[in-house]
Amino acid sequence: MHLLKPSKIQTKFVSGLLVASIVLGIVFSVGFYLHMKNVLEEEVRDKALLIFTHVDSIQHYVRDILRPAMYERLPASFIIEAMSSSYISRTIMAPINDDHGGTIYRRVAIDARNPAYEANTHERELIRYFRANPEQELWQGYKTMDGEKYFLKVRAVRFEEGCMYCHGKPEDAPPELLSLYGGRGFGKEENSIAGVDFVGISVQSSVGRVQQTILTYFAFFAFGALLFFSATNFLFRVLVVNNLKRLNSVFRRNVVDAEGSELLHKLEQGDEIEELVEGMEQMGNHLFEVRHQLQDYAENLRKMVDDRTEALSHEAEARQADVHLFVRLLEDMRRSGSRSELWSLALPQICKRFGARSIAYVCTMVSRNYYVWPESSAAPELPENMVEVLTGSACLQSGSRIFVPVESSSGNAEGILCLYWDTEAEAARHDQRVLTALGRQLGTAAENLTAIDSLLRQMNVLETIVEGITDPLALMDSNCAVLTVNQAARQLTSELTDGERTDGNMLSIFFDPLSHPCPMVDAIRGGAPDLREVELPGGRSFSLSMYPVRSSDGQTDRVVVYVRETTMEKRMRSQVWHSEKMATVGKLTAGLAHEINNPLGVILCYAGLLRQTISDPQQASDLNIIERHTRQAQRVLQELLNFARPKAAGSGTADACGVAVSVSEVFSVQAAKKRAHLTVEQPDRPLPVRMGIGELEQVLSNLVINALDAVGEEDGEIVVRVAPKAGRVAIVVEDNGPGVSAADAPHIFDPFYSTKAIGAGTGLGLAVVYGMVRDVGGEVFVEHSDLGGARFVVLLPSGIDDLESDTAHQRKD
Repeated sequence: MHLLKPSKIQTKFVSGLLVASIVLGIVFSVGFYLHMKNVLEEEVRDKALLIFTHVDSIQHYVRDILRPAMYERLPASFIIEAMSSSYISRTIMAPINDDHGGTIYRRVAIDARNPAYEANTHERELIRYFRANPEQELWQGYKTMDGEKYFLKVRAVRFEEGCMYCHGKPEDAPPELLSLYGGRGFGKEENSIAGVDFVGISVQSSVGRVQQTILTYFAFFAFGALLFFSATNFLFRVLVVNNLKRLNSVFRRNVVDAEGSELLHKLEQGDEIEELVEGMEQMGNHLFEVRHQLQDYAENLRKMVDDRTEALSHEAEARQADVHLFVRLLEDMRRSGSRSELWSLALPQICKRFGARSIAYVCTMVSRNYYVWPESSAAPELPENMVEVLTGSACLQSGSRIFVPVESSSGNAEGILCLYWDTEAEAARHDQRVLTALGRQLGTAAENLTAIDSLLRQMNVLETIVEGITDPLALMDSNCAVLTVNQAARQLTSELTDGERTDGNMLSIFFDPLSHPCPMVDAIRGGAPDLREVELPGGRSFSLSMYPVRSSDGQTDRVVVYVRETTMEKRMRSQVWHSEKMATVGKLTAGLAHEINNPLGVILCYAGLLRQTISDPQQASDLNIIERHTRQAQRVLQELLNFARPKAAGSGTADACGVAVSVSEVFSVQAAKKRAHLTVEQPDRPLPVRMGIGELEQVLSNLVINALDAVGEEDGEIVVRVAPKAGRVAIVVEDNGPGVSAADAPHIFDPFYSTKAIGAGTGLGLAVVYGMVRDVGGEVFVEHSDLGGARFVVLLPSGIDDLESDTAHQRKD
């Protein structure tokens, strides 16, 4: 017996689907036909427009280019094949009418000059249309000609001023036209309409192609619909028919009473979905009645369930209160800074949670401290078997008291928690397992506080050690992020970045951490220290050391960065090396000057004797050259002796401001001759230095002379600046010349080293300056000037103490 006849349901479903598919196919076919027709019309219009554009291009070329050129070359002739725009355009477009492609082009007129282009009936109608509607320039539409349908695009041909030469009065026209066409085509008026440009495109073949395409599309649609119906029929049988059979089997297996069998019999009589739905509704009513019967059976169980639910609710509330208590204890542990603070926060909450009269905690370690709440002076009473309680890891109830062992995570006993109730029954109703877990939680919290306190002390010691190191020090990870840094590192980063950064990340200043290869990443990967010298663009140099650090798991993922500035150290080493070299050169030049000076004196002596005995002018001129070069050699030797044997250091004091003004006045004439601007910047008070006036004048004179030689004509600028600096006096001479190159800077104070042209300098001026400044304990160095040239800085010891001492002696005298 079958529940339904699915074959009928399936037939109705497939029939309805077939009707819907046919309707959908017809709608799509009509839409596709209309779309293709619209596309065809657009294509025809574009083709006609293209022909008109082509004709216009030809006529514009004839009128604007070809005809003027012909008149220029043959002013007395009119060649119709090269000068008539209508003739040329008809001739060029004639092949369109002969290729039988369904396209017609005609340029016709009423009373046409050439009878072959006289307008026919259709064309005369169009000309009359344009004459009746002079504002219209274009007409397009469909017309049937010679039994074939064409799309026409027609525009009016107006006679403009340039057309009157050939279509106006016959006596004004070219003789060639009169001989060729006689009197036809004349007598036209300007701006009148006498003809049309006519383009016709056949749409018969295109419509046939559209119909064939639609039929092909419909055939493919029919084939696809057949495949779709087959697949749908198969899926409907699998998904619907088979499931209905399974539903029938379920009903037969589960419905065993008389009412259910009657329902099954009723369902077997129909074969429609509506009857199936009706049967399901009746089956639902039957199940609803059965449910009421089950509710009667369950009434007796409800009370027992309510009682059990109430008990579980009380237990759930207790567990929830326990959870809240544990959460609050964790919060107290986070806020606590010591054990006493932890117990002062935790004991009141534990007492209130379990409804105890009082609570106490006794530390079983060496301190034997205890804490009681509410606060009382009496110490809590401990059980006699306290050792068993602590080692047994379980609670002990003694009357109205419960003793809870407090253990750490490692099982070590921290203390014992005592809770007191008024009656033994109140103490017995509490779950001792929860109290045991509470004791372990409190023990772990106390242990963590001890560990945190120890860690903080170690961190304070480590921070004190790191901050005690005066050189910049930082601990960084592999991502170049700063983990720990001391104040010296923060101060260095602030100094090198002009206060923009104070994070202590020094590596990002010395090199780009994202560059490849990165020195820090290489040091971490290699596991070996990286020691290097780094020099910044400003001239400061640093010793950079990166020491990889291994973590507890043995991996190297951090690095200690140690920085030490070596700018002054390198400068001092350079000065010591230079001083030693200058001393050696001084000794050499002193001996060399003594040995050469004697022969030069002999040469001058004999030159004087020779001058007394000769009378030849040429020989006297030769003696003058000998004496001049000999005296020049003696001057060089004297400068060498001055360099090798300078005046005694500290032989006196001089006012640096006064000497600077005096020297600038001496060289102001030379500066004015070169049109250079020489200025002196000084304070209002005297600045004495520990150097004699003569030596200081010689030092400043050499520096100013070098500056005058360096600056250019008419735009030179020289500044002499005197100012106190860190207990000494700084004398600065700077200019806007070419400056001192990096290659010349290390040798600029060497004897006989000169950057001037050959013969322009001896190379001893700066060497003498260096020797004099060195002898009084001063410093001299060169750097780049803000003016664009060189800046020579002389640092001399202050002579204030000597000046005060001389003043005191004078007062004593």
